[in-house]
Amino acid sequence: MNSRQQNEQRLMIVTGIIQQLMHTRTQKLFKNFTISTSEFSLLCHLSHNPERSWIISELVEVMEMNQPGITKLVASLCNKSAINVAVDEFDKRKRHLTITPKGLQLCNEIMQKLQPDISLCFADWQDIELQKMLKNSEKLMKWLDENRL
Repeated sequence: MNSRQQNEQRLMIVTGIIQQLMHTRTQKLFKNFTISTSEFSLLCHLSHNPERSWIISELVEVMEMNQPGITKLVASLCNKSAINVAVDEFDKRKRHLTITPKGLQLCNEIMQKLQPDISLCFADWQDIELQKMLKNSEKLMKWLDENRL
């Protein structure tokens, strides 16, 4: 194995460890919130383009969750008035989902509550380090998004 392959493998291992540590940390932080991490992830996804409506099958694909899981999240967020569900006028089986102003507010409130911990994670980082990490992370995210299994 050459040096590049060793670095690639090490990067995947480190990324996996980061993912696990972030998951555990996030679960603990969300114990104090009114929504789950999964609900927050869905709200964040919808908040990037609040005018767009989504159907369940589209969310299944982009969120990489199964249909019953997405349906459960949608029902929960609908009960919290965080998303709106409208029946398609041509196909009654289809539901169009949009984030509500309350959902956007909830998403923003959670981000504000998370900000002190986020800042703590990066307190020792220089701005240039943050920018490089963000650029490289976005590059990896884009590749993974375009090359889903």
